[in-house]
Amino acid sequence: MKKLMTLVAALALTIGVTIAQDAKETAKQAGQTAGAAADKAGRETKQAGRKVANAAENTADDVKDGTKRAGRKVSRAAKNTKEDVKDGTDRALNKADRKMKKAERKLDNSK
Repeated sequence: MKKLMTLVAALALTIGVTIAQDAKETAKQAGQTAGAAADKAGRETKQAGRKVANAAENTADDVKDGTKRAGRKVSRAAKNTKEDVKDGTDRALNKADRKMKKAERKLDNSK
């Protein structure tokens, strides 16, 4: 009977140790899985951050380019307006000059 009790105790101890080792291994694997998940989340966060930064930079470049284009359009419009005003003024002066010459001729002819 004493041998049987020793055998049962040894068996119980062996089963307990085996269960404890399995639990320890399971906990270790769970820790590794959690660590890997955290690493992946960190990598994905970095990647998302880079994408956001690139998108912001591209948007800034687009705004800058759009502003330059708008500035060039305004400059061209101002230049064209200046030339149009100059042409209109020249035409008006030429017309006034022709009328003055006509008036002078009329005065000369009436003498």
